[in-house]
Amino acid sequence: MKDNDIEVLDFDDEVIYTEKKVVESKKIFVSNGLSERRLKRIAATEVKSVKVDKKSDKKSDKKGKYGIGEKIFLSVSILFIIGCFIFYGYRTYHFYHLTHDIVKNITLKEKLTSLNNIAFQNDGLYEKSGYYYYKGLDVNNYVYYSGRLFRIIDIDKNIRMIEDSTETNLVWTFESNYSNSYIQQWLKNYLETLKDYDVYLDKSEWCNDAIDLNDYNCSTVINDYVGLLSTNDYLQAGGKNSYLNNETYFWTINQDLDGNVYYINNEGNINNLSKKEENYYSYGIRPVITLKADIGIISGDGSKNSPFIIEDLGNALLKDNSIGSFVEYYDDTYRIIGIDDKGVSLIYDDVLEVEKSYNDVYKYLNNEFIKKYNKTDLVKNDYYINEYSYNNKYIRANSNKKSNYITIPSIGDLFLNSSNGYWLNDFSNSKLGLYYILDENEMLFSDLSSSKHYIKPIIKLNLEMVVSSGTGMEADPLIVGEEGEGNVEKN
Repeated sequence: MKDNDIEVLDFDDEVIYTEKKVVESKKIFVSNGLSERRLKRIAATEVKSVKVDKKSDKKSDKKGKYGIGEKIFLSVSILFIIGCFIFYGYRTYHFYHLTHDIVKNITLKEKLTSLNNIAFQNDGLYEKSGYYYYKGLDVNNYVYYSGRLFRIIDIDKNIRMIEDSTETNLVWTFESNYSNSYIQQWLKNYLETLKDYDVYLDKSEWCNDAIDLNDYNCSTVINDYVGLLSTNDYLQAGGKNSYLNNETYFWTINQDLDGNVYYINNEGNINNLSKKEENYYSYGIRPVITLKADIGIISGDGSKNSPFIIEDLGNALLKDNSIGSFVEYYDDTYRIIGIDDKGVSLIYDDVLEVEKSYNDVYKYLNNEFIKKYNKTDLVKNDYYINEYSYNNKYIRANSNKKSNYITIPSIGDLFLNSSNGYWLNDFSNSKLGLYYILDENEMLFSDLSSSKHYIKPIIKLNLEMVVSSGTGMEADPLIVGEEGEGNVEKN
């Protein structure tokens, strides 16, 4: 209800009169037609209104107060919430670093040679006058570089590392010196497959002399980026009871005083049966490289499941990843063995669970096996069928060059020793129909072409293949291609 400028409000059955305008003098009310009697009524109402407001404020103050029990409960609740934030925040931080183990602003050499890493007994890293070397079986000395897993041998000015597995299989040749061997020539090509080797690696001295196994003394050395393990390195690490014994046959860099080359057999023993009359034996190659001392760590703790990572992994295009990277294509696992201006060559990591005669291998691969893939992803790959013996190199003769979508390995290709019992392209005697396989001991063996053995395919993918996920490590391969798009077209 309104009376000129007076508004009547009803609160809890009490009538309160309030003035809506700002009143500065009695004259204002008179000029609005208000009588003297009316003014007194307004003044009385304003006093009453003030009294009601004060009573209401007192009620509000009383409602805002908490008892002792309520205050205690509130305080405990706040402390509990803060405690939860601290506890779970710490757990998140702690387990993140356990799983990621990110290392910042520290070199690999500094990390390895810190005092808490030095062993005084049992397996581990030993120190002798500033020279560090690993000894024993149970040592965390794994480094992942350029698509391959290495083991650290020793640390001096730089860091020497050996591949954990054998790369391929070759005869030494009839020359005893390392510098004249086919192995050294193969290693020069191997160096070109390593990522930015001039950035990551340094040259070292490699023995090129006959030695006495019981009194190691090498007077002639060569300088290069890559070489082989010495018998002295092997014995210092503990020999057959060390991480260097991977239960395969592989060459060392040393020859004995009679010109026989030392190698390690599958039982971890040092032997020198490199040739017998006109027979020259083939053994595996485990390259040794020297990492620069100033190379930093991205992640890892040196274990096999979490090796030291020293480079960024997993590029968006397949062609930009390192040779050696694992690749998953239509649920099949491959490894990159070459990249050129036509495509990316991949070798099957295992063998196909089918046995074929040599003459049926290419028919099966390019008419049956190819159906599971998308043929538009594939590029024809060159391969060579050559004679191979101790007196000719692994280098291919262009006159025997062939091409197909899916091929098989040749002697000297990378990553041959990841499996065994499969056909190779090369022959020992074409007239007799004798072609090479890699046998159960990962040694070259010739068999009749009518015999049946496993198949290890090689494919070549085009340069536009995109990686959808993965780092390229064995446990996390690069994923390319889309399942279910295999082209059934036949040659």
